[in-house]
Amino acid sequence: MIKFEESFLNDRPLPVVIGITGGRDADITRVAAWAQDHRALLQDRLHTCGAVLLRGFETLDGAPAFHRLLDVLAPRLLDYVGGTAPRNAVLGKILTATNLPAEYTLALHQEMSYTANPPDSVAFFCETPPTEGGETTVADARLVTARLDAGMKARFEAKGVRVRRTLPSEAELHKKPGIPKAWPAVFGTDDPAAVDQIAQDKGWELKWLEDGSLQLWQELLPSFKTHPITGEKVWFNQVHSHTPECTLKWAERDGRAEDCETIRRAAAEHPEMLDHAFHGDGTAVSPDDSVHIWETLLAAEIPVKWQRGDVLLLDNVLAMHGRLAFRGSRRVLAALIRNAPVH
Repeated sequence: MIKFEESFLNDRPLPVVIGITGGRDADITRVAAWAQDHRALLQDRLHTCGAVLLRGFETLDGAPAFHRLLDVLAPRLLDYVGGTAPRNAVLGKILTATNLPAEYTLALHQEMSYTANPPDSVAFFCETPPTEGGETTVADARLVTARLDAGMKARFEAKGVRVRRTLPSEAELHKKPGIPKAWPAVFGTDDPAAVDQIAQDKGWELKWLEDGSLQLWQELLPSFKTHPITGEKVWFNQVHSHTPECTLKWAERDGRAEDCETIRRAAAEHPEMLDHAFHGDGTAVSPDDSVHIWETLLAAEIPVKWQRGDVLLLDNVLAMHGRLAFRGSRRVLAALIRNAPVH
């Protein structure tokens, strides 16, 4: 018989841990049946806490087992077209969480919150725990929202936010500070005509630069999102991932001295290669606001140390996630989940 206990990790407010205490060696068919029977409980904890860590099933040992669990828990998996992080497909729509180098951290964020139709939830699976470091960080978006400056929140609510990303060609990748991802990897094609069609379908604007790089203007979006079940309104954007000030702060946090110099040089010599964020009235997000957001998110991080076979489920509105730097091996897989049809 499968038994479990609920607790909180290190007495922190999230994630809630569903720890398997009996039936840890259950085969994947029994695990999937258990998940089906307890799906309502898992959803309730997601909507209450924002993050659930399922820990202790020994049979969750790779992508096929993770996929079987998702067959029960995830009505629909999404692709990653237009995403910023470097990833690769593993099995079906299961992806690597990120292929960023080990020395990179990743700031707290909600997945693809710079797009009009982000996933409703995200599932992570630990196939190989980090040798050292590499915790996934989480935070309660409600708490982050409460900590942000009231005047800044009012500005963002009134004017919305729009991200401009510069995506280099493979040949110009060295010019790009921050996440090194060329436009063919972002769009899943090296055909400019196909890229133009994808952008048109999604309502994005494109500008091809002389060196073959691409400037991508995402949709103008609200800066906040209301949860469809709980009705809670929270901060929901990735301004801090797409401003020059935060790109520099990110490199400084990681100790990437060469990247810091690249960012400063780009600002002076080819500023068009830097990502930026704008309000609906066309004004750029101010450096002061960018830095305030960055510092608020940094202070909210809760590190989750991985164990082999862990599954971390996140409500993509109520919970944020990120990553700490690591040494040695680490392999964490991810799936982007749609809970209901897009209207």
